[in-house]
Amino acid sequence: MSNELVLACYNVSRTYQDGKLKVDVIQSLDLEVKPGESVSIVGASGSGKSTLLHIMGGLDQPSGGEVRLMGQPLKDVSQKELGLLRNQHLGFVYQFHHLLPEFTALENVKMPLLIGKVGKAEAEQRAKEMLEKVGLGNRVDHRPSELSGGERQRAAIARALVTRPKCLLADEPTGNLDRKNAQVILDLMLDLQREMGTALVVVTHDEELAARFGRMLTMREGRLMPYSMAAEQL
Repeated sequence: MSNELVLACYNVSRTYQDGKLKVDVIQSLDLEVKPGESVSIVGASGSGKSTLLHIMGGLDQPSGGEVRLMGQPLKDVSQKELGLLRNQHLGFVYQFHHLLPEFTALENVKMPLLIGKVGKAEAEQRAKEMLEKVGLGNRVDHRPSELSGGERQRAAIARALVTRPKCLLADEPTGNLDRKNAQVILDLMLDLQREMGTALVVVTHDEELAARFGRMLTMREGRLMPYSMAAEQL
């Protein structure tokens, strides 16, 4: 496995202007994510966790600093190149599954492969294999409305991982589930992360779930710190 950093943020800041009011959501933040690493980020609502994840995924632009994906500074690429980089190297899972309702689980999961110009036959085979891995091998022809909440999130994880990304970014992936299903989904994500060697960065408010990751960080007032250090400051 390469030692090249998968994702890196250097001196990243994000400021929003609301009339005359300037809000510093993220301040001078540094973060490096290594291949195969699992990182959880906890923090209160409004602390900047989701904003950071969106910046790391190229979905939002920092006001200052630099984000690198596989060593490539994102500020140096066009929107088209950024889309290709994201499709090739990143997977995304959100609190709400964002599956397209008119398509089956199989069609939803193979879509990122088709966008990435993978042939139809190979895309279908890889999507089926990924759905098997997440325990939905017998639900491939079901639409999202025919799946339970936990099954929809499994399908969303399959869609995120089907391209074999270098890093999976997850924003409150269990926040819409009951405790039992949340544990099942987290177990699945960690198992697949280890099996596939994919780096995993999860934003969550659930400290109990976050503690199961290799590295646990806390976001407070736009800054990151190790969880143990944050606890000592309380």
